[in-house]
Amino acid sequence: MNYRLYYMANSCIFFRTILPQNLTIILFFIISTTLGQNTDSSFINKIKPGTKIYAITNRVVMNNNNHVYINQVRTDNHLDYLSVTYYKPDSLITEKLDSIDFLKQISGINTDWLLFVHGDSKTFEQAVMRGYAIQGYHNVNVIVFSWPSKDYELNGIKNFNNSRKNVIASGNQFAELIRFMGSFKENNQAFKNGNNLSVFFHSLGNLFIKNLAFKENNDEYNLIFDNLIINSAAVNQKNHKPWVEKLSFQNKIYITINKSDVNLKGVRIFTKDGKQLGEKVKQPIAENAYYLNFSDVVGLRMPTGTTHTYFIGEVPEENRTIKSIYYNLFHGNIIDLTDTDTFKKRKDGVGYNIIKTN
Repeated sequence: MNYRLYYMANSCIFFRTILPQNLTIILFFIISTTLGQNTDSSFINKIKPGTKIYAITNRVVMNNNNHVYINQVRTDNHLDYLSVTYYKPDSLITEKLDSIDFLKQISGINTDWLLFVHGDSKTFEQAVMRGYAIQGYHNVNVIVFSWPSKDYELNGIKNFNNSRKNVIASGNQFAELIRFMGSFKENNQAFKNGNNLSVFFHSLGNLFIKNLAFKENNDEYNLIFDNLIINSAAVNQKNHKPWVEKLSFQNKIYITINKSDVNLKGVRIFTKDGKQLGEKVKQPIAENAYYLNFSDVVGLRMPTGTTHTYFIGEVPEENRTIKSIYYNLFHGNIIDLTDTDTFKKRKDGVGYNIIKTN
């Protein structure tokens, strides 16, 4: 499929795509959101004042008293551990804790837990709100890793490239985060009582796990996570097999795909990257991963952000199968791929298609 610049108007970039059948469709990309995630679901309006979530960040703090975090990576390789209380979308009360107090607080909550690593174009507050949406919508306790991914002076691909640099600069801090989660797994009685701990990487956030996999000492970690979810990954699908197979601190790896993911097509069009892992996968594939293809049930839709962020919001609201899959992924449950009412094994050997059911 060949993309040609058609025209630019009203902050939108329009492309003309000529298909083999000489059909023409117009795809549009909003500059400020094409490479970022779409707005949060309406569930935000249902959060009760006083609801708490936990966050860990490697952002530079501009104001220690008000906990104003900016789009810069700390240079001291340390992390800030935070408790965030919701009152309304523009009113979050953030309390900084030391790592010991933080660990004590979260270890006293006897339920399933999810570490959430967000994608590109998120402020600290936006990342936390996305965590609230996941926590409320899927009824799982969330720890948000908020990393510098939104520079107000940069738009679109410039911001995306800057965020990639921030991921690279955050390598040591991310490794420290994983070590902390290992301590959490060892010290929380919940996990001895049968509860689960999983980790969810969305979009560009998957670059963290790719970089960590190639570290020589990545095998230093014990078994930490029940499910490791590589979701809508904004990393090249080519040569993903070696780094995915290096991952060893989880029970199961699940990789999600939507061939009509407009955000990932934008990455491919505007950068020198090839097809993205969350967009399309070809052989060879990782032997230790399960591939879940949502192309038939998500596909191309408007607003275009829903083709990329379909674990909350209107897509799982429309399709209970999608909601159930993500609920189980986030809760560390094993996905029953033998359920022929939900999954169909692909003929190309790349995982399973999600069947169009409600």
